[in-house]
Amino acid sequence: MLPALLMPLLGACAALRPFDNAPPSPARPWKAPELSAYSAALSQTEQARDPGSMPIDPGKTYGLGELIDIAQRTNPETRVAWERARQAAIAIGLAEGTYYPALTAAATGAVAHVPIPIPTTVIPGGVFTADTHFVIPTLSLEWLLLDFGRRDAAVDAARALAMEAVAGFNAKHQQIVFAVTRDFHALTSVRGKVAAGRAALVAARSLKDAEVLQAQEETARATYDFQDALAAEHDARMALLESIGIRPGTPIDIADISQEPLPSGLEESVDEAIDRAIGQRPDLIAGLAAVRAGEAEVRRARADYWPKLAARAAVGGNIGELKVENSAYQGVHELQYDAGFRFEWALFEGFERRNKVRLAESVQRQATAELEHATDKAVREVWKAYNDTRVALAKYEAAAALLAASEKAWDATLESYRNGLSTFPDIREAERNLARARTADTAARAEVRTRAAAFAFSTGDLARP
Repeated sequence: MLPALLMPLLGACAALRPFDNAPPSPARPWKAPELSAYSAALSQTEQARDPGSMPIDPGKTYGLGELIDIAQRTNPETRVAWERARQAAIAIGLAEGTYYPALTAAATGAVAHVPIPIPTTVIPGGVFTADTHFVIPTLSLEWLLLDFGRRDAAVDAARALAMEAVAGFNAKHQQIVFAVTRDFHALTSVRGKVAAGRAALVAARSLKDAEVLQAQEETARATYDFQDALAAEHDARMALLESIGIRPGTPIDIADISQEPLPSGLEESVDEAIDRAIGQRPDLIAGLAAVRAGEAEVRRARADYWPKLAARAAVGGNIGELKVENSAYQGVHELQYDAGFRFEWALFEGFERRNKVRLAESVQRQATAELEHATDKAVREVWKAYNDTRVALAKYEAAAALLAASEKAWDATLESYRNGLSTFPDIREAERNLARARTADTAARAEVRTRAAAFAFSTGDLARP
């Protein structure tokens, strides 16, 4: 039965072996590795994915909040960050486990035939033989009583690293939220360009009977612009689906919020925003946790200069039999035990401890410098995002005023043209101005929302409930 089970395993190992043992030579050229087994494994992995794991309803229109929720559940980067946070939490348990005693059960059994040289004056032939069969079970316990802070420092370092991992998990969520938000508004902006191109194409076709050649030229231009906008919309949609973490071919209807009310203006000062960012940004929290972990590692490295004291005890048995030369076996079934303390103090180890302290101090200083750099960077990012949001709001007000003026100019020029008071170039220019104003208005709306999201991201507010 066992050979039958081993044969498929050996075959798989042979298929996965990338190279033959013999080196290549002119008479025996190098042969590319066989990758069919890897390809089959990847195909099986893909087929094993649950197609229903992505909760997409083709008949539902998804807004930004729902898309963010899907991204947080399906994007592989969130799962990676979550597993890192779990690993850091498990590391705390490993560090805390060193406070408990270690209990070990072991058993040694053997059959031995031992020839021992001995003077011929004692035994003729000069060889003394002993035969023994024995089993020695042992139950031992060791408890570290005093280590001058080694375990405390290890636990503190593990807890700080766990906080860093949790902050990294939160930061990854905020990055995904911002990416989805940014790409969602980018798609909204491109949709506005599509709508403006469609309106311009309708307007150009409506003038086709007026000035044939010029109208045909205008229609061709408007058709090109419209198709270009459709291509840009497709690219923006693909970018949004990538940010969410779902396949490009997934059928999903995405809401168009181009005409919804915009976020309100900034009501706080930039200094207030900076203070809030410094207190809650996940990257700064992670940086501070790295500093705390570095400080704990320094304490642990310095504690290695001091001794360790542990209590130990063991109980076991000696079960076996022994015979010497041609005598009969003599058995033993006795209990054996010991208890006491173990004192250990490394007095010299080639300057290893000194170098470990220097290394830990260097890592701690590096973490401190990185935290200072991250803080300065956060301040600059908040300043920039704050000003960008103010500028975007001002640009939207100008775009809205431009659109209103362009609509009035279009209506007046069209009426004047119908009454024979304006030329075709006048109405063509008015139509182009209206199309540009519509595109600018939609782009300005999307920019306000994107800049507001960037400002929330810079302060750490983006992923808050």
